[in-house]
Amino acid sequence: MSWGLLLNSFGFATLVSFFAMAIGWFVAVFLAAASGRWRVVVLCGSLAAFSLPPFLVVNTWLGLLGNVGLLKTVLPLDIFSFGGAVWVLTLMLWPVPCLLSFGALKRLTPELLDAEPGLAGWPLVKGVLLPLSRSALMQSGIIVFALAFNNIAVPAILQVNVFPAKFWVEFSSTYNFKLAWQYGWVLALLPLAVLLIFRGREIAWPWESQGVCPEILADRLGGAFHRTAVSLACCAVVVSLLLPLGHLLLDGRTWSDFPDAIRAGSRSIWNSFWFASVAALLVAGVGALTSDRRGCRLAWLLFFLPGVLLGVVLISVFNRPWLGWFYGGSGVVMAALGLRYFALGWEGMRLAKRSVDADLQNVTDLSGVPGWQRWRHLFLPQAGWAMAAVWYLVYLLCLWDTETVVLIVPPGGETLALRVFNLLHYGHHAQVNALCLILLLLSVLPLFAGAVVSFLVKRRSQ
Repeated sequence: MSWGLLLNSFGFATLVSFFAMAIGWFVAVFLAAASGRWRVVVLCGSLAAFSLPPFLVVNTWLGLLGNVGLLKTVLPLDIFSFGGAVWVLTLMLWPVPCLLSFGALKRLTPELLDAEPGLAGWPLVKGVLLPLSRSALMQSGIIVFALAFNNIAVPAILQVNVFPAKFWVEFSSTYNFKLAWQYGWVLALLPLAVLLIFRGREIAWPWESQGVCPEILADRLGGAFHRTAVSLACCAVVVSLLLPLGHLLLDGRTWSDFPDAIRAGSRSIWNSFWFASVAALLVAGVGALTSDRRGCRLAWLLFFLPGVLLGVVLISVFNRPWLGWFYGGSGVVMAALGLRYFALGWEGMRLAKRSVDADLQNVTDLSGVPGWQRWRHLFLPQAGWAMAAVWYLVYLLCLWDTETVVLIVPPGGETLALRVFNLLHYGHHAQVNALCLILLLLSVLPLFAGAVVSFLVKRRSQ
């Protein structure tokens, strides 16, 4: 085992966590002090930046700072470097600290500000805002550290040696299970530590409290600090969201290669859609049925595990002659995606059910309403939107997933994400952009279908 490579990975994840926490916290301060459409725009931009396909972000910076990048002559920076990988992952993961810190800052009450009327500017930040959001920052930093440490796609594409990527390369070239377990216990130790750290700790969600009036907080922050937060928030959204989308949509080669990409990848398009939609449906369904079982919290171990390690475990379990019908088909892919993202389905459904009116739940309990009718008349009307959001989140993650299925994908089961991942190693930027555009269209397809169904239902009820 290479301890130097392990330390390199720890340093890599630590830097990503530090920069993501710094950017995310300033954006959270802006959100807490903003109101109206600006808060909505930046909040939606943060969510959209986190939801972008990782290979779209990587391909953008390859096109800008790669060997023949558009900005290479102006900015002679090497994207194929340790710093380049830190930069790309920071742009992808800063929304995590942003959302958790925003939830913590919304717990700031007017009474707390009124207790010290003269407290403003940096003393307010140092004495109130930072202590209020310290726990959320630490929690989000640990999450970002685990996600960055276990990320394989970005370091592999940018040719940065990190421990998980080494594990993937070694196993995919030799299929040496003994060597895999020697590497794997280190990769499994990190999510276990994350689970132990978060045991019994409460997470502040942005929707759980109203917070102080944004205008009052903006005034108390002072002009200089507030302008800094506004500038960083705008830059973060522009660089992490608008720049990749602009690079994709404004490149003429994206549209010229689009028809050929559809013809050449029609099978991959179908695989991506039905793998993601069915896996998300299974995750949401099982999560809803098990949302009352606290022992399912252990499923977070599988979420924070590197996807390739989960793939190795599934290979060792299901690669048997009598299980060929399962291992050689889509069943093993569904199992892998379901296990990887089950924790999100379980947690999301648990939070959705907690949002239902408690008095109505008590009435249905006392009345002995059957389970199906409870779902139909209680949970779906009040929490149906939240349950649909859980399904959509898992759908997006399954749509972008490469690491979980790269070792176990069956013959003819290649997804668009895997196709893009392979093409990025050979510098086919135009084809990658076209495939990314198809993936983005697949990502908004459920939203479009939901809008059409909602319109037809409303029209029929009129």
